[in-house]
Amino acid sequence: MRQFNAHTFDDWPRRMNEELIFETTNEAIYFANITDDRLGAYNLLKKWRERAYKEIKAVKAKRTINFNRAFDLAVRAQFYRECMEEIERLNEEEP
Repeated sequence: MRQFNAHTFDDWPRRMNEELIFETTNEAIYFANITDDRLGAYNLLKKWRERAYKEIKAVKAKRTINFNRAFDLAVRAQFYRECMEEIERLNEEEP
């Protein structure tokens, strides 16, 4: 198991294109709970999720499909969706 040291939005591990890296559903839910700017985080996650789906379409359009890349993008989009759902749930709970 990797050592996890991210406790704020700025500390969170990122890809080279500045997207957040989630390795588990628990990390996605944890991020939703610690973020201060939920609306900003939600909008970023939505944008990154749409980008992942566009990349999946591009991978599928090639003559030889790179399934590892497609699965990686699908899992990434899934983690973003789970984080977005947790943000929505938290927003409904708060008055």
